[in-house]
Amino acid sequence: MLDDTQWCDEESLAWLDFLMNRGHRLPLLIVLAQHRGVGGRGHLTIDLGSLLDEDAGELARRWLGVVPDEPFAGVCNRVCRGNPSLLVRLFERLSMEGDRSERRARELGAELFARHALAVLDRQPEYVRKVVEAVAVLGQADEELVGMLGAVSEPLVAAAIGILRGEEVIDAGLADLNDDQMRSRVLSAMSVGALERLRRLAARLLNDGGRPVEEISAQLVLLPRLPEPWMLNVLREAARGAERDGSVVMAARYLRQMVVADPADIDARADLARLVGLDDPTGAYAMLHAWIEGTDDRRGRARLAAQLAKVAPSVGKEVEAVSILSDILPELDDDHELRTLVQSALLLIGGCRRSSRVISERVMAMGPPEAHVAGERELLATRSMISAMSGSASQACVALARQALSGADVSWALGPAACVLSFADEVEEAVQAVDRMIVYATEHGDDWARTMALSTRSLILGEAGDLGRALMDATRAVGLADERSWSRGGTAPRTALAAVLAQRGDIGQAASVLAELTALDVEESLLDYPRALMTRSHLAASRGDLVGALVSLTACGALLAETGVRNPRFVPWWLDAACLLADLDRRNEAAEFVEQGEQLAAAWGTISARGFALLARGAITEGSAGAEVLAESVETLAGTPARWYLVRAETLLGEALLRMDDREGARGHFRQAVYVSVRCGFRALAAKARDRLVAAGGWMFQGEDVLTTAERRVAELAASGATNREIARTLSIAVRTVEIHLTSIFRKLDVSGRADLGWALDTLHEMGRDRAKAR
Repeated sequence: MLDDTQWCDEESLAWLDFLMNRGHRLPLLIVLAQHRGVGGRGHLTIDLGSLLDEDAGELARRWLGVVPDEPFAGVCNRVCRGNPSLLVRLFERLSMEGDRSERRARELGAELFARHALAVLDRQPEYVRKVVEAVAVLGQADEELVGMLGAVSEPLVAAAIGILRGEEVIDAGLADLNDDQMRSRVLSAMSVGALERLRRLAARLLNDGGRPVEEISAQLVLLPRLPEPWMLNVLREAARGAERDGSVVMAARYLRQMVVADPADIDARADLARLVGLDDPTGAYAMLHAWIEGTDDRRGRARLAAQLAKVAPSVGKEVEAVSILSDILPELDDDHELRTLVQSALLLIGGCRRSSRVISERVMAMGPPEAHVAGERELLATRSMISAMSGSASQACVALARQALSGADVSWALGPAACVLSFADEVEEAVQAVDRMIVYATEHGDDWARTMALSTRSLILGEAGDLGRALMDATRAVGLADERSWSRGGTAPRTALAAVLAQRGDIGQAASVLAELTALDVEESLLDYPRALMTRSHLAASRGDLVGALVSLTACGALLAETGVRNPRFVPWWLDAACLLADLDRRNEAAEFVEQGEQLAAAWGTISARGFALLARGAITEGSAGAEVLAESVETLAGTPARWYLVRAETLLGEALLRMDDREGARGHFRQAVYVSVRCGFRALAAKARDRLVAAGGWMFQGEDVLTTAERRVAELAASGATNREIARTLSIAVRTVEIHLTSIFRKLDVSGRADLGWALDTLHEMGRDRAKAR
């Protein structure tokens, strides 16, 4: 057997031919091993073809000393294209390294095959290499494009494909060359200048051919410079499309190339920082800060500073951002659009930070913008919030909030407008606005915006008595903030979570969440710290520490007075303080708080604010006069979303009537307090009202006996966490029957869903026992 006979000289081949012709009667077999494609000189030719997987397994057994499993042998054989020489080299390397995993076999095999292919190319005509290089640059096997890029005619492209097949570099077509290892080897073998020229030409060909911007941009992002204006336009379009599709990483990559190509493109810089801030707010802030310091273009500085303001809260850089924005604002007297943008950014930060309130007041003194563009709407949203917090009439503030929310574009900076709507009893409208923000933030991968929006919705829903959804939102917001490890991203969600837990009566959990806030600089937050103080007061009162609760409330009042907050619906500390002082029999001290609250409520002018004022006045007024005021408070609050204070008004009125020996009237209000509390999830308030009901000699008319036996069994299983299908299987009934029972149960027990079913059953069970004792 003579190997590699394709390298033999003509004389040697002639001698072999003579030997075979003369030795046909001898027991002699002459085998000439030669590369595919070399002529057989008229003798029998046997094409061995590629090895099969079992053949590769046998080679592996010989070289590795073990019998490999079929998947491993198959991986090795496929990556080496059945080439025995490559398989032997692969097994040699695996044996030397000691790593015989499929992953390593795949990596090594691809590397060996790429080297083999390049060695083959070195022996081929120039046009074959041009075809392979064109495929590597394009990343696709369009034969027409390949020919145009490589300056190879169509017949020569076909010839090159035939040669590559014959050399076993490809099995079918040019698509086989798109292996990552193969492409990187081919590209690395090219000179830098040649590769840049090919990439530039490829981008032009793709653009002229009307190919998708993603294909064109894949070439542009790899160029060191973009000499033609159309290239920047393509990248900008590709960035917008990638962000629309949720491919934030790709969008940022396109924008980085734009910034490198045109450092003066401020919009590209701002957009890049915004996208970087989604995952790395610290990096985005540093990037923006450096850009602002490095440019003298006042318009560019203003746009970058506005973006800086949006990143600053998540990294605890509000004070520095306010300073930068304040320095830039005087430069923009003749530019309405940019001045509005900077004003909006200043209000966004200054309106939420105690140390920056003077900035907010300065900006608020400027003329109001019109809601034509997003920046103006954000400014209107923050203006509406600051106006509301300062005690302006609700109608004007709501008008500003609705104007801010009127556009189709969505931003988390519009959240203050939603809060204003909730203060004005427009809870449904407020929730719908925040819903839009959450959907937008989710679609665009903006976890900071989603965290803030979820926290806002949690507070709105909690104050409206929907504790189930409020708890869900707050928990999700805390999870997002912890996952991102923002320096101050956990303040708002934890404030919301603590408030919901306290309202539910989960005192221990609420106290734990409040304790976590101490390390998050919550005292600087004008929105979160007063709420935290209110929650702290609520927890102290729940533990019977009325004096401690009062201390937290007066601290809250002092903070709000210091910062000029005069809205009666935002953290009504004065109302809680009046009720506590009444419990402590210090009604004279409470009169000042009540008078202050009445003034604030009259200025704000909403129904719930009036109900708050009536509740405070009724709490400190004794006898029948106090009961009359409390009755008016109950009637007023019943038509508002202020469920928490409605329950307290019902309970106080029941106690007032009980003191007047109107036990029947008292029982009616205690019973109503239990109904509302159970429906909302106010467990502690429900327990207190139930105790007062029993003390008044009553019981709940709707108790366990209102449920049928079948409904009670379904209710108990549902409360334990069983699904409808599990309940049906346990009770041997149809799923549809379970659904019908649950609908009836929710209606009879006046609960909104499974979340409060267990508590409602426990409460009503206790009421049933109390009724039995009373009988």
